[in-house]
Amino acid sequence: RRYEIMEIKHARAAMLGFVHILLIHAGVRFPGYLSPSAGLKFADMPVGCFASLEAVPTAGWLQIMIVTCMTESGAIGASGVSPLFGTKQTDDKEPGDIGGDVWTRYDDPELRAFKLNAERNNGRAAMMG
Repeated sequence: RRYEIMEIKHARAAMLGFVHILLIHAGVRFPGYLSPSAGLKFADMPVGCFASLEAVPTAGWLQIMIVTCMTESGAIGASGVSPLFGTKQTDDKEPGDIGGDVWTRYDDPELRAFKLNAERNNGRAAMMG
């Protein structure tokens, strides 16, 4: 069960990363500043993978790591904290079911199995690069 949960989590992160790469290469950029103090706009970020990683300021990486740790530990979905990024994975939930009430759930078992298999296969492909 633990490996199944980790596979789904990492697959979702890989799919988001893949979509990010597609959007960046298509020229899509957020408006405004990535770092106002450094004068770095989103539009000024380089396209290359390693170049864009190096361009992010240290404070930006710190924010990314804090949100990642909070999401990983389930602190973001804790009581009193907005479940914007989901809720904690618990034993009474299916693997990967962390989206809260706003996420689509399928009542038909065949459709549900098809959608879960499609998500896993797409995630595996995204993890391969």
